[in-house]
Amino acid sequence: MREHATWGGAWGRVTDERLECVWATALRRLAGAQVAAPGLGASDCHCLAHLVHVPVLPDDGWFLTTLGAERIMVDQATPHDLTKILISGSDEQREAAVQELGRLGDAFIEPLAAQLTGAQEADVRWWAARALAEIGGEAAVGLLVQALDDDEPDVRACAALALGHIGAGSAAPALAAKLADDSAFVAGIAADALTMIGPPAVGALAASLQASQARARLLAVRALGRIGDEQAVEPLCRLLNDPSYLVRYHVEEALEALGVGMVYVAP
Repeated sequence: MREHATWGGAWGRVTDERLECVWATALRRLAGAQVAAPGLGASDCHCLAHLVHVPVLPDDGWFLTTLGAERIMVDQATPHDLTKILISGSDEQREAAVQELGRLGDAFIEPLAAQLTGAQEADVRWWAARALAEIGGEAAVGLLVQALDDDEPDVRACAALALGHIGAGSAAPALAAKLADDSAFVAGIAADALTMIGPPAVGALAASLQASQARARLLAVRALGRIGDEQAVEPLCRLLNDPSYLVRYHVEEALEALGVGMVYVAP
């Protein structure tokens, strides 16, 4: 949504009441308000939607008098405040902190690096990797590449997906190495990340086609097929006689997706 919307602030109210439908209705009554996506956020009620586009953001007085909500001053959060939330907050609070860290940028790299490399709790390292995905940049990429060797598979997977989210072409060789990870989950996420990176990952994926592990070759083939870059045609053709039936099958699918005609001749 951030590609199509401008950050305007956050307002909240502490209560035991369920007010989501009431608030959505109040927003839809504003002048020029439109439902942004029918049904979004309203799957468990009868509202038109809980995501509303308004041409002009109401002032704090409207939020207070109409919704009983007050502005949450996230702009005043310090690095200590936000990193503390990543350590001990609820998942909702942690995700909100991640979004704020992403908006504020490189100033928070150092405390996140300390969490990613020094925290004993795997979930703290996971959230540090998640935050680095939103910040991006070379410093974040370097830290995430290191995290690909974390002892915890979930952290390795998060780091891999973060690199894909950033589109870090420089991390492609490190991600390609994870196609042979002991965890099938991590290996699959690494393949997804390489697909997200796209053409800059083709060279690393082509090298992985020579991996001794059939699963790594298979993941590399499937990623190359999804990327759809013509540079993959020649290395894929070399695998048409791979000892693994699954690898051969997906090689043929990938080549077909790339527009390569196949003619089969009886021996």
